[in-house]
Order: sequence, then C-alpha cells, then structure tokens
Amino acid sequence: MHGNTVKTGVGGVAYWVLQNTLGQLIVADPWVPELQIDEAADDSDKSFTVDADEYWKIQSIWVELVTTAAAGNRELVIEIQDDAADVVARVKAGIVQAASVTRYYLFAPNVTELAAFRGTTLADTLSTIIPNWTLLSGWTVRVYDIAAIAAAADDMVVQMMIEKKTIS
Repeated sequence: MHGNTVKTGVGGVAYWVLQNTLGQLIVADPWVPELQIDEAADDSDKSFTVDADEYWKIQSIWVELVTTAAAGNRELVIEIQDDAADVVARVKAGIVQAASVTRYYLFAPNVTELAAFRGTTLADTLSTIIPNWTLLSGWTVRVYDIAAIAAAADDMVVQMMIEKKTIS
C-alpha cells in the first residue's frame, strides 16, 4: 500500500482515501463469508436468525436428512421470514424423501435444478435453485420438513454459507 491521503469534500468535510503504490483506490468489501451450522440430532426443523446489526446474503444451504422408519414422505422447504415472522419467500425441494433413507440437498443460486436425486445410495443428492436473497436484521431462514412426519425424530444437519455485513 502506498498510503492514506486526507481529502476535503463538499462543505469542507475531510475524508480518507486509501491508495496502493500505483495510486489505485483501495475499496474494502464489507461482506464477510461465514458458515452457519446446526447439527443437533432428532430435529428436522431448523431456524437461523440474522443478528440485529447485520445483513446476510445466502450463498448456499447444504442439508443432510436422515429419516426414521416413520411412514410418510418428507417435503424439505427453505422459508424466509421477516422480522415479524411473516413468510416472504418459500422454496420447496423438487421431490419428496421417503422413510428410512439418507438424502443430501443443495439449495443455491446458479445450480442445476434436479427433478430427482442423483448419485449412488451413499450420495443421493438433489440440487434446487434459490433466489439471490439478502436478509435484513431480524429476518429468519427456516429449513424444515413441511409435512412434519417425524420432526422430533428425523436427523437433519444444516450448513448455510452466508456473506454477512455489519451495519451501524
């Protein structure tokens, strides 16, 4: 880096300009990557809430769902709720999951939308496109089985990659 320069703006207000050795302006990206994780067992209903002083951009949501023998088709959903718990968006996986199996889901922008699980029995994966969501302070991402077949017995692991920005 070359150094800092104090400039004078409109109305005589001073501000800093940070430049590299070529005199190019250095601009810091305020978005920081972070992984949100919930790996608690016996739960197929997970929620993540944006802190009061942050915004989040969702990059991807990875879900591993292990279903019990309880009969019924699970329907995995990603739901966005505002700070008053109103649903503002909902995306459902393109296919249901039966009892007594393990499946993997990838929800992300710019993935191939699959209509069936792809892979071997050890890696059956389904990808579903989600919009480029930016969540405001107090908003919630809920990942759950909307059919609620065995919500307190199925095991679901969620790993959500976000970019967060602290606001002041």
